[in-house]
Amino acid sequence: MVRWTDLEPEESILLALNHAGPRPIEGSQDDKRHWSERFADACAVAIGQQLKKSPLLKNKTIAPLAIGEGTESLVPLGKETSKRIDVIVVDRILGLEVGISLKGLNFRDRRSGNYDKNVTGRLYELGDEIRLVHEHLPHAFMTGIFFLPLESTVDKSEAANSSFARTVLKLRERTGRLDAALSSQAGRCDSSYVALYSTGEEGLGFPAGLLRLVNVATMVPPRRGRPQILNTISLDLAVAEIVAGATHSDEIDWSEPEPD
Repeated sequence: MVRWTDLEPEESILLALNHAGPRPIEGSQDDKRHWSERFADACAVAIGQQLKKSPLLKNKTIAPLAIGEGTESLVPLGKETSKRIDVIVVDRILGLEVGISLKGLNFRDRRSGNYDKNVTGRLYELGDEIRLVHEHLPHAFMTGIFFLPLESTVDKSEAANSSFARTVLKLRERTGRLDAALSSQAGRCDSSYVALYSTGEEGLGFPAGLLRLVNVATMVPPRRGRPQILNTISLDLAVAEIVAGATHSDEIDWSEPEPD
């Protein structure tokens, strides 16, 4: 069985950590916010580059593809309405086809020592973003990804769900639309993931740059501790799942009839 100790660092996450710079563990809230923004910008590039590799997205506009291109592309949604989205796939005729919103819970709360103090606020923020897009473009495939340090799996006592487990469960409640035509479903993500990454500073013995994602719709997290690798996927596989969900076809593979 493959374990976390068997993993190799993800180059794109190492680049993101380097781009963000030293983690301001004891810094101000502004210091932490700026670090998180730089980290998210570089993670958005990593996802954009993976999307660019998909043959199913040939001739689509994908952004961002390089650090320095600008952050959160401004996407027209309708008359006098637009929205900034972290990662986008846009068709020249159909408009926005895929949007990916990145959120981060990158630092412990100083008082509680937990990572999930602001998870509810970030979920409301995500829901507002998704709702605005779906109200104008109901068939746009919208995905939310929450980034948490690996330490978030062991940040609470054994009597409480870890920040990682709580984030998975809370995000699951806001994922999956029954019908794109229902306005009551507009604020729900079409797919969602929690991305666990290592900073190399957790004291858990892992190098910086490890990254595994869990699909919140299919993964049952442990209450405390790291998820088993077999219940996680790599960044490239997560992107493949997103592309598959966004480009599904209504074509049917008909079965053969019973012979006469």
